Amino acid sequence: MKLTLHTIIFTTLLGVFIMFNTLAQVKVINESISNVDESALNFDGKYSSAINGRTFQKDALISHKGYQYVVYYNSERRVCISRRSLPNGEWKTIRFMDYHFKSSDSHNAISMGICPNDGTIHVAFDHHVDTLHYRVSIKGLANNPKTMKWDASSFGPILPELEKGKPFKLTYPKFWQTPEGNLQFNYRVRGSGNGDRMLVDYNAAIGKWENTRQIDSAEGIFKDALGVSDSRCSYPNGYDYDNEGTLHATWVWRENSQGANHDLVYVYSKDKGNTWKNNVGKSLKEIPQVNSEGIVVAPIRRELGLMNDHGQAIDSKNRIHVVMYHSTEKTIKDSGSVLGASRWGPGEARRYHHYWRDVNGQWQHFEMDLKVGNRPKVFVDNQDNLIMIYAGSNNLVIENNDQDNRDLIIAVATAKNNWKDWHIQHTVKGPYMNDMLGDFYRWKEESVLSVILQDVPNGNKESSTLKVVDLIFK
Repeated sequence: MKLTLHTIIFTTLLGVFIMFNTLAQVKVINESISNVDESALNFDGKYSSAINGRTFQKDALISHKGYQYVVYYNSERRVCISRRSLPNGEWKTIRFMDYHFKSSDSHNAISMGICPNDGTIHVAFDHHVDTLHYRVSIKGLANNPKTMKWDASSFGPILPELEKGKPFKLTYPKFWQTPEGNLQFNYRVRGSGNGDRMLVDYNAAIGKWENTRQIDSAEGIFKDALGVSDSRCSYPNGYDYDNEGTLHATWVWRENSQGANHDLVYVYSKDKGNTWKNNVGKSLKEIPQVNSEGIVVAPIRRELGLMNDHGQAIDSKNRIHVVMYHSTEKTIKDSGSVLGASRWGPGEARRYHHYWRDVNGQWQHFEMDLKVGNRPKVFVDNQDNLIMIYAGSNNLVIENNDQDNRDLIIAVATAKNNWKDWHIQHTVKGPYMNDMLGDFYRWKEESVLSVILQDVPNGNKESSTLKVVDLIFK
């Protein structure tokens, strides 16, 4: 069929209209920022100068029963927990004066959990293979925020254990709520390249922690082009329950040799992390480890600079979505480099990669054409569209430890287009120094995305303002 000029023009305009209409489906329509603390901690650390808002914190910002809570260190190196009544109440801060944070290690961040069943607030802080520092509030504090006293006296002493008589050392504490309204606590024992993950249950009915168990293992032999490794540790993207009560976990392995990450691993549990199944639903006979059958769902070589501690989310059809960054052989070659030339690969070779598990249990993959910033987090709206947040720039590649020119970037992709239309939809101008962490609970309840921000300080080791930005989407 011969096409006329008018037909070609009409077809082109129609395509542009359809594309524009599709891209407009997920849009930020309102942005508001509140200051939590004008003097939050910043230091000249070994790994990063940011300690508030770190990618490996499961939750540093949580909403519950009309109030929002945030945990952080202030410039006096005190553990702080602040709250406000939503949507725009004044932040009121508890500063715990019985503990002085002395480290300059950005791994030693604070994590928080709220147990809906008894209204307790749990806080764990200052660990990098260190003895547990944990405290919990009196019962009902989060469930009765208008009537109960908001000060340090509402919290108990610092404890070195969860189960009585069982103190332990840990790294990366994480809390999350169970579908029944209880709480779980996850952490790593030992160090990078040789560590196991543990899980503990909080039973609100008796107000105690119980059932400490191991949920992955450093054991096994791994061989690749870089050599042989006999131990490793996992770096999780997340642990999340779906709407049927299944717990989903994804991670990458980091070997003790060469120190690089590899592979996307996936397992799930029908019994709250007591036993695990692989991607095809086969029960694992052993604690998940590097040689477990059927748990690698996307092979990613160590030479490709795969980063750890990214983002994951679960949509309404219980499909799990993971966004991570790494290079490919092609992007490394195109950058003028070669495989294995550097641990994380050249910055210009990095790409964000979206991996997702479809309803048939098959894993899909899409490489985004976006400038890579820091490690992303991902959220799902009620139409199964995806929203990714990260610190970066529209105009240049941001190295991991570069604090300059970092904005909060909001990128989106629509379910209608099978999440292949990733594009930057909104930017909150910085510069900011932290990894971007959002309030999952407020997003789930109100479809308002709150994100922690900390300004880049004017000078080295100077304090700066900690903020929360609230984004409303159309």
